[in-house]
Amino acid sequence: MSETADASVPTVSCGGRVRLQSDVHQRAGRVAAALADSGVGKGERIAVMARNDIEFLETSLAAATCGANPVPINTRWQAPEVAHVLADADVRVVFAHTEFVPVVERATAAANLTPRIVEIAMPQELLRAAGLDGELGRPTGRHELFEDWASGHAAPLGYVEGAIADSMGLIYTSGTTGRPKGVLRQRMTAEQLLSIAGATASRMGVAPGGRMLVAGPLYHTSPNAVATLALRMGAHITILPRWNAEQFLKAVHENRIQHAKVVPTMLSRLLSVSPEVRARYDISSLTHLIHSAAPCPPAIKRAAIDWFGDALWEFYGCSETGVVTWIGAREWLARPGSVGRPLDGSAVAILDEQGRALPPGAVGRVFIKGADYWPEFAYLNRPAPDAGPVPGLITVGDLGHLDEDGYLYLTGRSSEVVISGGVNIYPAEIEAALSALPGVEDVAVFGIPHTGDFGEQLAAHLVLRPGATLTDSEVRFAVKDRLADYKVPAVIRIVEELPRDDSGKLYKRRLRALYPPA
Repeated sequence: MSETADASVPTVSCGGRVRLQSDVHQRAGRVAAALADSGVGKGERIAVMARNDIEFLETSLAAATCGANPVPINTRWQAPEVAHVLADADVRVVFAHTEFVPVVERATAAANLTPRIVEIAMPQELLRAAGLDGELGRPTGRHELFEDWASGHAAPLGYVEGAIADSMGLIYTSGTTGRPKGVLRQRMTAEQLLSIAGATASRMGVAPGGRMLVAGPLYHTSPNAVATLALRMGAHITILPRWNAEQFLKAVHENRIQHAKVVPTMLSRLLSVSPEVRARYDISSLTHLIHSAAPCPPAIKRAAIDWFGDALWEFYGCSETGVVTWIGAREWLARPGSVGRPLDGSAVAILDEQGRALPPGAVGRVFIKGADYWPEFAYLNRPAPDAGPVPGLITVGDLGHLDEDGYLYLTGRSSEVVISGGVNIYPAEIEAALSALPGVEDVAVFGIPHTGDFGEQLAAHLVLRPGATLTDSEVRFAVKDRLADYKVPAVIRIVEELPRDDSGKLYKRRLRALYPPA
């Protein structure tokens, strides 16, 4: 571990640990050499199941150095979920923090797999910052240690032609609506790689010598990809070991952060911070506070713009197509609820069930195409994606509409539409109304079985901000003049939390499972 007092020298820091980026590159090169020596070739898969830490970035960089495909694993998954991805991707090596070694062992045993397991010892600084038991700092002793891989080779792996392109060939979807799918990308050319890197850096405000904060989980694609790009560009990187609203503000204040990537639930939790606590931190250094991954309720977005101003940006896309639309704060205020317009040759079309184009304002299935430089794709071990009625455009199940100027508005996912008494109800509209109520921090609206002949009825689970009080009858009274009576949820529950992953994706199927058919 290295520390430096020279603020101009780029570093990576996490939970009180600071490492020179030159050391990060050296260590990653040695891990890449160890991977090559263990027989991991270009395009083969390695998995990472770890909390946010410096070693996660080193592992991602090592994979890119030798041309392996990194497959990050959601740290909330249990053994059957982990086993699915390890088997589906035919993973050769698994890097795992000590905390997750038992889960990986159960997963490999259940799936009859024999990947090499490399254990990442958890530093006490990380355990303290994440509020974990200090005993997790003691390795299991059952596997090789990451630190031995990082120091066991005299020289880092040298340049491997095409390694970066080979390392970007596979990415998994989040799996919030079903099992994660492996998205196989066509091997990218040097021009494509440069176009993607350039567009990402310019729109997300990443620059050499800049200062970025990794606020979301590194197992999620966007934080990982942007952090790895920032590492290659020599930007200072601060990693939050786990999400905490005040710690986010403190990190921005102390490190003069310019760029950070969040999700709408993080914005809502930031808005729960009291004015007295907010006043302790200067966040004026932020030039790019970017959110994506889930629809942002308009009330939350408007309040966030009031606080963060022009620094707030939003994009929409998916694993299959990359970023499709962008929108800035001022544009959004002129078109509340929009996620922006297509850019760089990307495209959006709204079609009905028969594949016919719908006019502006009409809700239908969203079909999209990635930017001109985005690679084609297929699904790993699955049928080819449905080509759809418009050549080159695909759908991932989102619903929405376009306005006269081509701005996209999302209304939810086709799998979430509630059909009650023959009427289609879009949960996103109701979630927006409930999110606007004072004291509501998070909300989920979903369909549950109706005891009569309506088929489905609406249920809403709400999380309140600290100190807020609200009853189900008060919620109904508050929205009766904002929503048609059939859109007011029949079941309203105040809960402690919603089943979201660390990237903000909501598992509505888990909520629906709480209400089995009678």
